[in-house]
Amino acid sequence: MINELLKTKKELRFKNGKLKIAMFSDLHGCTNYDPKLKRNLDAAIEKIKPDIVLLGGDIIGGNDGCATLDELRTYLSEITEVLEKNNIPWAHVYGNHDRESFPNAVQQEIYESFPNCVSKAGPEDLDGTGNYFLPVKATEGDEVIFGIWGLDSHSGIGDRHPNLKQSEVILPNNFGCTFYDHAGPDQVTWYYDSSKALESHFGRKIPSLMYFHIPIPEYLLITRNPERTGMVGEQRETVACCEFNYGLFSAALLRADVKAIFCGHEHINDFCGEYCGIKLGYDGGMGYNTYWNADMLGGRVFEIDEKDPWNINTYMFKMTEIFSESELK
Repeated sequence: MINELLKTKKELRFKNGKLKIAMFSDLHGCTNYDPKLKRNLDAAIEKIKPDIVLLGGDIIGGNDGCATLDELRTYLSEITEVLEKNNIPWAHVYGNHDRESFPNAVQQEIYESFPNCVSKAGPEDLDGTGNYFLPVKATEGDEVIFGIWGLDSHSGIGDRHPNLKQSEVILPNNFGCTFYDHAGPDQVTWYYDSSKALESHFGRKIPSLMYFHIPIPEYLLITRNPERTGMVGEQRETVACCEFNYGLFSAALLRADVKAIFCGHEHINDFCGEYCGIKLGYDGGMGYNTYWNADMLGGRVFEIDEKDPWNINTYMFKMTEIFSESELK
């Protein structure tokens, strides 16, 4: 298990004691995607100058999506051109729309064919594709200072439980959630066991960031308790989380290594708050072939200091820092 957890195609490191991660979600690319998407991504990456880029799902799936695997490869080549050209490591997780064109397992080989893509398919016996841990080493030496967990949050509850109807799951007096799904029990167990294995191997816990596409139910506690959780940012749509709580947050709380959990999925939410010492939030949306607000286009930045990796500083980067709203429309 340890060898697989620590294996990366490309070494990830702090630079001069600092680490900057940028996360972009909901590109919703399709065969004829709006060229402003690539323009905005290129400009944002040039401005932020991240050490690692995370793509948080729904990378394809806008309008007609990508009709063939060759179209997918071409699209990915275009939107990651600036990352590949500048040798910036990047990783991804799948969203609920990605699988509409092709199974995630089929897409994975194409993603991993890019030299700077460090995503991993994950254990074959685990539910989903793209469940992995990425170790980030110190500026010098081989000490692992920080970690990134990626999880497949799937699509809808009906995919995992085909005999359940939405009307059976979403009762009139429900938790305020939706029929979307999330990382299931075996994935939660895998994270928990992997976290313990890493602690045993290193003799200490590894402070980490976790990301996936669909939010978990604990996000609702941020919006319902904005002052207590220090909520900042915008909520312009419903938190579309899973009605079933598979216990991921509780597992992270028990393991006490994940200090930030972030997702995409909702294009016009970019809020962040803290619950029980763990930051929970969104990275907004970037795509045009879907619904969007010009002033909300952007991504989330995470900054970590090698001397204090438990303290994850995070903020939203808005495209309005580069382009006017009229230029973005």
